[in-house]
Amino acid sequence: MKEDNTTILPESPEPEYKTLRIFEEGRNYKTTFTKKYQTRKPWVKPNPEEIKTFIPGSVQKILVKTGQAVKAGDELVVFEAMKMHNIIRAPFDGKITAIPVKTGDKLPRGAIMLTIQQAVPESKKKKTMC
Repeated sequence: MKEDNTTILPESPEPEYKTLRIFEEGRNYKTTFTKKYQTRKPWVKPNPEEIKTFIPGSVQKILVKTGQAVKAGDELVVFEAMKMHNIIRAPFDGKITAIPVKTGDKLPRGAIMLTIQQAVPESKKKKTMC
């Protein structure tokens, strides 16, 4: 009598599929998402009130103070990147609410330099009846 030395492998679990619909009235396709895709950092809409660095560099001079009112085009910060001094200007009228950096700070790309609270235009303010 011969012994049977076969090994029984456990069944591999079937991958969990996600349904992906390409066209509203089209076919449904099944796909598996990669681990990288599933653990990706979700996209967040940029906040226009946060003034961020566009390239790594250092803060050379801060030209405003917290609470100061600024107009569109006013100079806010002198930022040195790639041996060039870049003047960061206010994109709109508003009030400086936070300055989390100081002169001499070395910042990576995307770091917040200032926060400006956008001023409400006169046309959008509620008119009160007297």
